[in-house]
Amino acid sequence: NTLFLILRQASQLGLVAIGQTLVMLIGGLDLSVTGVIVLTSVVIAEVGAGQNRMILPGVLLALGLGTVIGLGNGWLITKRNVPPFVATLGMLVLVRGAQLAHTKGIPSGQVPAGMGLLSAAWGPVPVSFLLWVLINLVLSFVLYATPFGRRLYAVGSNREAARLSGIRVDALLVTVYVLCSLLAVLAGVVLSGYVGYVDRYLGRGFDLDSITAAVVGGVAFSGGRGNLIGTMAGVLLVQFLSSLMLVLGLDVQAQLIVKGLVVIGAVALYSSFARHP
Repeated sequence: NTLFLILRQASQLGLVAIGQTLVMLIGGLDLSVTGVIVLTSVVIAEVGAGQNRMILPGVLLALGLGTVIGLGNGWLITKRNVPPFVATLGMLVLVRGAQLAHTKGIPSGQVPAGMGLLSAAWGPVPVSFLLWVLINLVLSFVLYATPFGRRLYAVGSNREAARLSGIRVDALLVTVYVLCSLLAVLAGVVLSGYVGYVDRYLGRGFDLDSITAAVVGGVAFSGGRGNLIGTMAGVLLVQFLSSLMLVLGLDVQAQLIVKGLVVIGAVALYSSFARHP
């Protein structure tokens, strides 16, 4: 039972970590993912109103809004030269403010019960875990076996050289930020179905946890190095540590200390390997 819960929770964080990995591979960062997750929950609850037949319209609207947020992040970074940290943090504040203004701080509506199927069991494993693995496999193939993936690594390794070689860098950056937002919407769908009600704190901490998982999995902050399989291992490690600390009864402060030590240790190890191949 504990392993089942770990896999289900890992898949929820893992969907966000996929998008975060793609962004980090091009030397970026996306802190707006938690705002997208909460916005998804609010939209689905208000549009769905607890009716299964309204799941699709709610999800489509959430995907549309996620696309707009991704385009906004990409536009700020590519056209206005805003650093990714500042651009995505500002977008997070904007999304949260708009959501609070619309709901007046009290989200209403009910998540349709049919969405709970994404967190149900299919044999011995959660459906959400299988979805996470499938998306990882598909995008791993895209990264390693398609021109898009090779261009993405090229931009992350040396953006100016990639531009001079004819790669449309700005278009690629915008595409990656849109993909990251859409994956955050998918994570919001899974989380909403799992929790069963709208919650303005849904996905809290997933922004930093997804970055932690990617770094532990070998993704470089500078871009151009890392892969989704490593991020999967990082997600499982982060989730296992979180579950272990809960079982041991450690408080939130201790959990943050452990996560910080894990990130520092991982970065120090990779830096050491880079200096001494």
